[in-house]
Amino acid sequence: MRRILQVFYSIFSAFIFSVSIQNEFLDFGSPFLGLFALVPLYLAIRNSTSYKEAALLTGLNTMLVHLMSSFWLGNFRDFAIFTLGASAVGTGVIGMVFGCYLYLPVALSKAERHGIAAHPWAAARRILMFAVIWTLYEWGKSTGFLAYPWGTILMSAYKWPLLTQVVAITGTWGLSFLFALFSAVVAEGIALTPAVQAGKGTNNFTAYGYCGALCIALFLATAIYGTFEYNKDRTPMKTMRTVMVQQNLDPWVSSDDEVVEISAKLTEEGVKDCVDLTGEKPDLVVWSEAVLSYSFPQAESYYKRKPSGTPLIPFIKKTGVPFVIGAPVTIDKAKRQYGNAALYFDAEGEYKGFYSKVHLVPFAEVIPGMEYEWVRKFLKKLVGISSGWTQGKELTMFDVPLHDGQTVKISLPICFEDAFGSLCRAMYNAGSEVFVNITNDSWSLTKSAEYQHFVIASYRAIEFRTTLVRSTNSGYSVVVDPAGRVIADMPLFIEDALYTVVPIYEHTKTTYSVFGDWLPLACGATAFIFVLFTLLKQRRI
Repeated sequence: MRRILQVFYSIFSAFIFSVSIQNEFLDFGSPFLGLFALVPLYLAIRNSTSYKEAALLTGLNTMLVHLMSSFWLGNFRDFAIFTLGASAVGTGVIGMVFGCYLYLPVALSKAERHGIAAHPWAAARRILMFAVIWTLYEWGKSTGFLAYPWGTILMSAYKWPLLTQVVAITGTWGLSFLFALFSAVVAEGIALTPAVQAGKGTNNFTAYGYCGALCIALFLATAIYGTFEYNKDRTPMKTMRTVMVQQNLDPWVSSDDEVVEISAKLTEEGVKDCVDLTGEKPDLVVWSEAVLSYSFPQAESYYKRKPSGTPLIPFIKKTGVPFVIGAPVTIDKAKRQYGNAALYFDAEGEYKGFYSKVHLVPFAEVIPGMEYEWVRKFLKKLVGISSGWTQGKELTMFDVPLHDGQTVKISLPICFEDAFGSLCRAMYNAGSEVFVNITNDSWSLTKSAEYQHFVIASYRAIEFRTTLVRSTNSGYSVVVDPAGRVIADMPLFIEDALYTVVPIYEHTKTTYSVFGDWLPLACGATAFIFVLFTLLKQRRI
């Protein structure tokens, strides 16, 4: 019966967790549910009898969260076996590893009870180490080659902007810590209540009280800081008149001609809106990821003639506005190396260069070993995959001329690159004045995928106090200001163009832009010291 209850705790926690982040029923999730999502998991780990049990319960929890919140990965066509299947297993394995660490303070408390007496600060250790290690877990699963920042508790905080402002200091990991800490305080209080009612565990309850006070103090401090930053008067130094095109076509199944024709029609509508309002043309037109099928620079001559109805490059020249367009580029033709890129054309229709995606989707855009012929043949037989993208090497940016004679330096994170603070930090510190993201999320077929991607990306604007522009093929196409506010957007899954004035703010330094992921590193150091302490303490008991 105890084991059944433990499994129920793990599953129930995964369910609350999945509902707290963006889903098919609650578009932007529920911060309130997010605060309590980890309570059942904490209780399951606290009541575990071994590292193995804690690991299995945590692995089950993380795998179920992944499956319930990222089920749309199964729509990734031929790659679904990797994107959903392999990622679910991988997330479960990562959860099992961190489950062992989450059990450490519980194991130490049990060892102490078998000695002379329970440690008076045992409750505080359990609470604080849970928050520390959970923060490490969310950071660990969100970085590196296998990085997957979705299915994280920090996503549930989006609707509470007075809390989310803290990411300018801590990165998103500050939200992970706060929400995990709250759950741990609540769960420990539930676990301690029977002992307190029986007149036992007074020392632990005192320590618990200090942790509760710390939790309240951190939330209050975060809210006060957030109130100041969210309501701060920020005046843009310049503006970029921008047309974003959302053609609502899946480039994987739509013809090149169809995508270009519809994008061109929508562009004309957006440019007309700008001219009608200002008397002048926009400064930039942004099309989404993977609009073009043929690889540049070889395809430049092709697009001077095609599509037959509206040849692309002559259309750009006629429009008289710089364009950003998603397309493949040739890295090394002899080695069959191609990059997923954002192309930049000037107002004369001249192809000026590209940014090639640096952080590729693991096991979808890039598979380890694809450089070997035998691997390609094996994957061709297994799932019909014979090639992948080649990783970009440079953080290329472009200077866009503005209507008032100034210029703005834009960076072009592609697709899920806007989900990674470390990559965008490198772009920002290299001089980016505005993030212009192009994305193809149409394959997901679900609004939860679109909103989850957006929510993670929106934190980039706050982290660096800059503007984020997202131009996608199906949504969520949006402009976000330095406080995380949506200042312009288009509905999901519609064919439309949006003309908007993008504010450009002074390029300043935030704590996160300077120190990066300092919080998870501090958590890592804390966890390492605690592991050593636990091992030494258990040897003495």
